[in-house]
Amino acid sequence: MMAAMPKLILTCAILGVLFCTLWGPSLFVALRLHRRGDWAAMRALRVLWPLQLVLAAALVFAADAAGVSNPVGCGVVIVIGVGIAGAAAFAAWRLVLGFVKR
Repeated sequence: MMAAMPKLILTCAILGVLFCTLWGPSLFVALRLHRRGDWAAMRALRVLWPLQLVLAAALVFAADAAGVSNPVGCGVVIVIGVGIAGAAAFAAWRLVLGFVKR
């Protein structure tokens, strides 16, 4: 039983890093927009984060089903790519909404 606990802690730490990698860029964008006066930017994260999680999971499962040679590396690249693409799309969406309101 003692040998299983470090594996559990390591798994939880890896999942924490992956979630921070997935959601960190969009949180950074939301915080920047919030400081600039876009008060609704933080509320939009409750829609964006589940969408990012579903998209990343679907892409990881699709890559695994396609039989990639390095599934762990591919999964990490997918999480990083979805995190950055989600943050960029979120920033563009909020900026367009800001221009429409003016």
